[in-house]
Amino acid sequence: MNKHPKPIWLTALLILFVSYMGFTQAQTITLATSKSIPPYIIKDQQSGIQLDIIKQAFSNAGYQVKQVIFTSNLRAERMLEQNAVDAIVNAPNNGTHAHLSEPVIFYQNVAISLSVRQLDIQSIDDLTKFRLMAFQNAKKYLGEHFAKATEQAKFYTEVANQSAQLERLYRGQVDVIVLDKRIFHYLNQQLIAKQRPTAPVTKHLIFPESPRLLGFHDPELRDKFNAGLKQLNDQKVKHSE
Repeated sequence: MNKHPKPIWLTALLILFVSYMGFTQAQTITLATSKSIPPYIIKDQQSGIQLDIIKQAFSNAGYQVKQVIFTSNLRAERMLEQNAVDAIVNAPNNGTHAHLSEPVIFYQNVAISLSVRQLDIQSIDDLTKFRLMAFQNAKKYLGEHFAKATEQAKFYTEVANQSAQLERLYRGQVDVIVLDKRIFHYLNQQLIAKQRPTAPVTKHLIFPESPRLLGFHDPELRDKFNAGLKQLNDQKVKHSE
């Protein structure tokens, strides 16, 4: 009579184990992001200020970031449209194919010129006088006002490799570059470490802070991420008190 309970117990345990394994495997996330945006996202380390926040927010929501695909902003958007990834980092605010999260972090984009030039840049409209170089997809991220200014500028181009912005500014090939101030500082320190030419610059604060969002296919997953992000932010506030 004692022979039957053991197999039944083992069978139940096996069912629970298989169910648990299936559950844990389902709670994984694949992200797409740009090739690298140090110090926010550092490809070699699979880390960075922004990526660490994203991973922790997902963890709070019961998910694990299994894979981060590094690609261009444009290809990341296409992958989301095709349901090839769960979410994309730094989704455009005006994107039409994504359910947008709450802000993960705020970037501070600035216009930067060589100090020796003493350029008078007080507003976005002043950019029309110069040769400009910005980060890829800048016209989407920085709004219609900036987009219209670029159409009237002497020259305008966007690049995925942001190190090229600094190099071309220091060579005098462009008058103004547009990028986030933390990214500029990080890349400038790299140039100094490599003993590449640099020069004093002026940062023109003509842009508001820019929220960086995740774009999701699934609005329910977006909501869970938002809850995990809120929990993380609440913890930070509590620790700062």
